[in-house]
Amino acid sequence: MMDWIEKHIQTLCHPSALTEAQARMLFLRVLRVELDERVRANRTYRLAYLYALNLLTRMFPYTQFSVEEAEPLLILPWGTGTPLAAPGQPEQTLVFGRSGTKTASGLLTANCHDWSVYIDSPVEVDPAEPWNPVLALVTACYAAARAAQALLGNTIDQESWRPFSILDFAQGRVKFDWSATLALGEAHLAGVGAIGSAFLYALGAHGTAEGTLVLADHDKVDIGNLGRYTLFDLNDVGTYKTLAAKERLRKFELRVKVDPIEKRFEQHFRDAHAENNSFRVAKLISAPDRRATRRTLQQLLPRALWDASTGPNQVVVHSNQFDPAYACVECIYPETPDEQAHARHVAQTLNVELGRLLSGELIGEVDAARIRERYPHLQLDALVGKDFYSIFGLLCSAGELRTENGVVLAPFSFVSGLAGVLLYLELVKSHFPEVFAPFQQHNYFQVNPMRMPNPEFRELRPSRKECMCQKEVVRRVFQRVWSAQNDA
Repeated sequence: MMDWIEKHIQTLCHPSALTEAQARMLFLRVLRVELDERVRANRTYRLAYLYALNLLTRMFPYTQFSVEEAEPLLILPWGTGTPLAAPGQPEQTLVFGRSGTKTASGLLTANCHDWSVYIDSPVEVDPAEPWNPVLALVTACYAAARAAQALLGNTIDQESWRPFSILDFAQGRVKFDWSATLALGEAHLAGVGAIGSAFLYALGAHGTAEGTLVLADHDKVDIGNLGRYTLFDLNDVGTYKTLAAKERLRKFELRVKVDPIEKRFEQHFRDAHAENNSFRVAKLISAPDRRATRRTLQQLLPRALWDASTGPNQVVVHSNQFDPAYACVECIYPETPDEQAHARHVAQTLNVELGRLLSGELIGEVDAARIRERYPHLQLDALVGKDFYSIFGLLCSAGELRTENGVVLAPFSFVSGLAGVLLYLELVKSHFPEVFAPFQQHNYFQVNPMRMPNPEFRELRPSRKECMCQKEVVRRVFQRVWSAQNDA
């Protein structure tokens, strides 16, 4: 348990400008999270509370809460459902199920009501709030962001909050029965990392999926992953992510069949196609680390694709069915000079040659030795066989902090957590067009979990003329592939 906290501090320090003392001062603070008695039996509020604990303990290990009974959805990084003994009194208290107030010092509130998120905003709390798992999870992400703001002070963005609907970031409402079966058929998830694990948590919390879900990822769970991977804990370290995810989903008692593949999705696709040239991917959920990987996944011509990515304090979600009029993933993530500059930055940061990074190969022993010259705290066996960008992501993570030395990077679990949950919402909406059609007039949106989501950032992006998706030969191949599939 303490090993994880030490690793957490090291992750914050390398290669950011944070010293170990600064990291301890910022993140080993005490936060209290409570679930109001009036809504303790409410399923939506309870899920929001549990997921907030999942997110917050990965940033602030000394988060305090009431000990819960055995609860599969309470996944804490150290592998038990018991809080760590706090070194002091809570500096802030976050309460789910209490009406927001502007006057109570040190008190933060979070509420879910009728598709809308309420953070520090007045609302009539309803003990009979209808079941809405995605509203619960999104509320938890924004509540975690608000708690981080309160604890970290002026080191991150500050903003006042207003209620907003998760459907359109305004006041959208719709009638939907969350107990309805989500008929997946066969779907593939490419990448069981920070975003992928949050997507799977949402799928597990919802619990109505049927069909087969193929999980493809070549990597194992590393102790450094636990700051952001909301599906895993210390007991999963050293296990292939796909196998650990299958075991976790088994505990959720889902009706969906989970098929783990310990390969990168691209390799799995090539191997499956070589064995059976009629192999196709009808539904692909994309959650890899890199822009280039996203383009590769699109070039495999899935029938429908849902993708999410994160940047510093940013979540981007995109979906497409390879319609020639609208953007594909390659339209969204074209290769740019900045991308090459980023590759050079990653290589320099890791102390390896750029050619090794661009080779597409995994880290070898020579590469690992060079990385350890700069980061001696990393273990050799934790590097060999890993992806260069994954290790870079572990070191840098996803959020920003400002200190007297400037902006530094830190692992904000709620950023990737929100990305995975919103990715799941887009998947659900696409399977119930008769319900969600008014809220599907977009194929791209972005949000910053530190700020109010802006409805104007929901866009229907057109395709780019120079993109591969506009090439006549590519269109012919796509039509032939899926016409043959339909005939079969």
